[in-house]
Amino acid sequence: AVLVRGSSRLSVCVYMALVQLPTFSLLALVAIAVAEDHNSASWQIKAYGSAAPDFLAASATISDGKNVLKKGTNGWTCMPANPRGMSDPDNGWLSAHEAMPVCFDAAGLDWMEGWMSQSKPVMKRDSYVWMLAGDMGEDNSTPMTMTQAEANGTWIESGPHLMLFPKDPESLDSWPDDPFKGEPYVMFKGTDYAHVMIPLPGYYAYSPADKAPKGFGGAAVGAEPPPA
Repeated sequence: AVLVRGSSRLSVCVYMALVQLPTFSLLALVAIAVAEDHNSASWQIKAYGSAAPDFLAASATISDGKNVLKKGTNGWTCMPANPRGMSDPDNGWLSAHEAMPVCFDAAGLDWMEGWMSQSKPVMKRDSYVWMLAGDMGEDNSTPMTMTQAEANGTWIESGPHLMLFPKDPESLDSWPDDPFKGEPYVMFKGTDYAHVMIPLPGYYAYSPADKAPKGFGGAAVGAEPPPA
């Protein structure tokens, strides 16, 4: 049985599980019964906080981009960053991966504000920014490319990673920019939004097998595969 989130079919799913699978585990039934509404504050707090390690997200401010869902104390903020918006607005983000949450400090916010206003970021210093749930895909050369069909450069859908946002993007001009070598690389090289992508375990879980680095294996940690 398949649970359709936000649907009255929940009771049907439970009934079918009981009738068709007499040995269906109690824990599995409980998991079905308590499946969370992705529009709920509790789901969003967990989903957006998944962008950073637990020890950082636990005390971070969590925002949906408009409203503060949880006030933090450590100067970090986690929020969704997918500019495409939800594929199913009535039921919320399909997954944390679709939401593309980021966690940043005050310097990272300077970069984010420039990105969201499509102006050059003015930063006080360099900043590290977390994206452990990955993203839905970027043209590695051209900012704000929304689909792979529109990409002129190399397209990559990322799993867990850490980013370095530089105060001076020109400082990255001599860095490598191949996203499929397994090493840190520059995204949006030569633009005001140039930054370093630092792959973490599971980074290439969404990449074609023939492009992922040799020896890569395993699923993304903290990120869900895209729906079939």
